[in-house]
Amino acid sequence: MGKRQFKSVALLCCLLIGLSACSRKWVVLGGAAAAVGVGTYAYIKGDLKRNYEAPIDKAWEATVKAVEELEMTVESKQHDAFSGIIKGKMADGKSFVINLKRLGETSTEIGIRIGTFGDRQKSEAIHDKILSKL
Repeated sequence: MGKRQFKSVALLCCLLIGLSACSRKWVVLGGAAAAVGVGTYAYIKGDLKRNYEAPIDKAWEATVKAVEELEMTVESKQHDAFSGIIKGKMADGKSFVINLKRLGETSTEIGIRIGTFGDRQKSEAIHDKILSKL
């Protein structure tokens, strides 16, 4: 099976899993495969999470730079070797929270929530900016 076929099959599996779990209000969105974990988005109850192949310190630096470049107002930020959180306001007044979680030596999960219920489009744009900084 070629790489492209594997990705197609993996994506189909992710979509089927997501559809079977709609009652839990989560849908797995694109990228490689959930089994692979890298590049996979999960939109769960307003949080858009993505795993990055980067140690938490590099992911933190990339996230801080992305927030600065997007001119988002930071009200608080803190991190350590295992996690990090940035809270603030968007230009439209909506709050945002970005959570980082160390998954391993070279893997970090970043979750983004905009407002009370989430905004997938804005969250994806922030993830894209973070990825460009890694």
